[in-house]
Amino acid sequence: MRREIKYLLTAQQQEDILERIYTYMTEDRYSNQTISSLYCDNDEDILIRTSLDKPIYKEKLRLRAYGTPQDDSRVFLEIKKKFDGVVYKRRAKMNFAEAMNYLNDGVLPDFTRYNEQQVIAEISYMVQRSRLKPKAAIFYDRRAFFGNDDHELRLTLDGNVRYRLDDLDLRNGTEGIQLAGQPHCVMEIKSANAIPLWLAEILTELALYPGSFSKYGSVYREKLTRTRDTIKI
Repeated sequence: MRREIKYLLTAQQQEDILERIYTYMTEDRYSNQTISSLYCDNDEDILIRTSLDKPIYKEKLRLRAYGTPQDDSRVFLEIKKKFDGVVYKRRAKMNFAEAMNYLNDGVLPDFTRYNEQQVIAEISYMVQRSRLKPKAAIFYDRRAFFGNDDHELRLTLDGNVRYRLDDLDLRNGTEGIQLAGQPHCVMEIKSANAIPLWLAEILTELALYPGSFSKYGSVYREKLTRTRDTIKI
């Protein structure tokens, strides 16, 4: 449960942020990696269409991996819910083969921990209710930091977003169509508490203001544009 605030940065603004946070934050061990995400939706794209309408409540289902997974790689299947500006995440760990057997064929992973049993039950309800299936593979390069005094304070820098809509097998690498019109970098500040004073002062000094950017939403819009252009041709 936390608040997530996004900022759309230029290359210079990214450099300025990195120069200023190094005394307050430490780079995460998962930093400097490519994030591979498989987003699920139904044939009518109900989840992303609802999300783009900016309702007070919205939800997504995605599978997340680091880099190019293999069958035995650890991945995370997670529900991301947002209500009144607050983000809630529920996720279950499993290997990639188990995740794909579940998403493609409905074979439930064999969890022994109660918490993960509860999470997969919530995910299963969501999948069955909305008839969800893999729809888009999205990749981006991430740097990640946590606060030295508050490890729950996170700052991520995401860039170079690309995607695939046909080949959805994450084992086939992280290449894809470069997302048009994306900012140089999307910075996201994630915290369960108020933003610390030192970070607020940096944001004020650099005149950075919150912005809106959805990776899956931008891919969906680009898909619609490509479809319209194909029809016109």
